[in-house]
Amino acid sequence: MEELNVAAQIKIYLADPSSSESVKADIGKIAKVQKFWEEDIGFGIKVLKANIMLADSEGGMEILEEKIKKINNVSEIEVETVSRV
Repeated sequence: MEELNVAAQIKIYLADPSSSESVKADIGKIAKVQKFWEEDIGFGIKVLKANIMLADSEGGMEILEEKIKKINNVSEIEVETVSRV
């Protein structure tokens, strides 16, 4: 198994806010998640945020983004930070 030496913080916009738990479970199946939390972005809208660990391999972040975008009820994903650990 590859060494997980990159930490990424992502913001996930949900098509259906009540799907938060199923989206968390699906992301947990494809990535090593350190932490999930919800954040208000205004007007009663919340986003799901996650700290995810991944290997420093070429295209790794892009592959992860594509997998998360394919999860049911994920409308958009935004990578906020990426850093080596």
